[in-house]
Amino acid sequence: MNEAEKTIKRIQAQKGVEGVIVVNAEGIPIESNLDHQRTLHYTYNFQQLLARTQRVMKDLDPQNEASLLDIQTEKNNILISTGK
Repeated sequence: MNEAEKTIKRIQAQKGVEGVIVVNAEGIPIESNLDHQRTLHYTYNFQQLLARTQRVMKDLDPQNEASLLDIQTEKNNILISTGK
C-alpha cells in the first residue's frame, strides 16, 4: 500500500467521514467510496468552486494559491485539498 492509499484509508476511518473522492490533475475521479452519481456530482461542483476560489486568490495576491478549502455547514464539514 503506497502513501496515498494509507492516507485515504486513514481519512475514511475517521468518525463521521461519509466519503472520500480523489481526482487527478484533469479533475477525473480516480478513487471514491461514494456511488458513481454522487462522485460525479460532488466532483463537478467542487471543481467549479475550487476554480473560482483560485481565481479570487490570484486577484488578491498573484503570488498566493488556495491549497485547502474548509467548508462548514450545519450538517457537514467538507475539506477540499489541491494536494499541493
